[in-house]
Amino acid sequence: MVQRIFSSMTRQKEELVPLRPGKLGLYVCGVTPYDYSHVGHARVYVVFDTVVRWLRRDHQVTYVRNFTDVEDKIIKRAREQGEEPLALAERFAQAYLEDMAALAVGRADVEPRVSTHMAEIIEFVRALEDKGFAYRVQSATGVEGAGFDVYFRVRKMDGARYLQLSGRTLEDMRAGARVAVDERKDDPLDFALWKSAKPGEIAWDSPWGRGRPGWHIECSAMSEKHLGVSFDIHGGGKDLLFPHHTNEIAQSECRHDGAVMARIWMHNGFVNVEASDTSGVDADLVEEITDQQGQRIKVVKMSKSLGNFFTIREVLARYTPEALRTLLLSTHYRSPIAFSERLVEEAERRAQRLHETRRRVRRYLEKNAPEEGPSLETVFSRPGEHFRPLHDFAEAMEDDFNTPKAFAAQNELLKVANLLVDGREQELTGQKLKPAQRARLLTEWTRAMEQLGAVLGVGERDAEGFLDEQRALGLKTRGVSADEVRRLLDERKAAKAAKDFPRADAARAALGKLGVEVRDTPEGVEWNIA
Repeated sequence: MVQRIFSSMTRQKEELVPLRPGKLGLYVCGVTPYDYSHVGHARVYVVFDTVVRWLRRDHQVTYVRNFTDVEDKIIKRAREQGEEPLALAERFAQAYLEDMAALAVGRADVEPRVSTHMAEIIEFVRALEDKGFAYRVQSATGVEGAGFDVYFRVRKMDGARYLQLSGRTLEDMRAGARVAVDERKDDPLDFALWKSAKPGEIAWDSPWGRGRPGWHIECSAMSEKHLGVSFDIHGGGKDLLFPHHTNEIAQSECRHDGAVMARIWMHNGFVNVEASDTSGVDADLVEEITDQQGQRIKVVKMSKSLGNFFTIREVLARYTPEALRTLLLSTHYRSPIAFSERLVEEAERRAQRLHETRRRVRRYLEKNAPEEGPSLETVFSRPGEHFRPLHDFAEAMEDDFNTPKAFAAQNELLKVANLLVDGREQELTGQKLKPAQRARLLTEWTRAMEQLGAVLGVGERDAEGFLDEQRALGLKTRGVSADEVRRLLDERKAAKAAKDFPRADAARAALGKLGVEVRDTPEGVEWNIA
């Protein structure tokens, strides 16, 4: 099979052909660390973590993900809090890394910061100026030593190429540029490469005086340093299509005489919040979509101004990281995704089912030794209907990283495992197996689940540890005492042993009022938060 990826540049799926056989260069725009990361950030980096996990099966991947630690929002927040801008950025960069670790998002191979790449950025701007693609204008800040601002000449670049990624027209661009006109620019469309120093702001020496980089130039300079003039994949959220990625392409390709910056451009969709009541919300912010459960719902763009903004830390205070990761991968990465308490709770139940099944399989294998015999595919395939979840999983991932279909393959494996543990495989196979035969199939199942979990980042943890964490979170969220739950479970156990079934039922009812679900299984009593 061939890896295919939808490119935002060509608007079609492209075959991934590495520039260097067996090796891939991937650049993903990172966070601007001026606050705690939110669910939108989580989606971007969970998506690309999964992409990297999959691609590393067959390629040596160099993954670069930057920190924009020099930016207007950081300077403003640092001034408000009386903190040095770079110190504030570093504090929130570390918080971001903690959040990513909780979500099983791995570190990138290179994590460059704007503040440590000033020499490369300055050289990049100088090269554009030498080629006539950049020009300087006198600073208007009034700061001593702040000589010039430097702008990129948009119209000097081929117009069709400049507009290709965003799909915009020059008329759209002109309309947007009129919002804040700077009379010093040659053209309203031109954008800043270097900003002259303002009073009290962090700045660096440059050929144009004291100042700091514009937003877009940083990624052009850092990607070139760590991946070269041309590389395989550039990624980020859909909000970066224009102007950020559009301007990156302009800078990089004009500096290098038209050499393509990135072969494939990937963009993930937005995170929207489910809204039962949209009265009073601007109609432009409301959209109707199909959610992860196939229901048509209304959603509103996630925004601080609307009060529907959730940090990763707020979500993980109530739900397990695997539940959030499951939710974020349950919709194709290019589509908008709905976020709500209802949907996170459904993802939590899915994660619970996964780990409960893994625990059941482990316990079965502890009691039953496997014997040699046919494979899962041989046993569970039927005429005209092959059981091949690993093949289906690979096919889904190779078709533009279709994680919903990949989860479907995982769910098929869960169904089979539970049938085997329950001794009900005959429902699908038409034959009854011995415990040792089931153990062999469940051993193969375990290996398959490990392969899937290693890509999705879901199901890698110890099952017992996950379920303990899930229960503890559930009790904490509901304000329920763990000691009270244990007391009622012991009460029920003692009552059943004494055959005092009314007392046992009363204990179960009391647990139910606390939101605790109790199940009697062949392996013993299991409980979780309902």
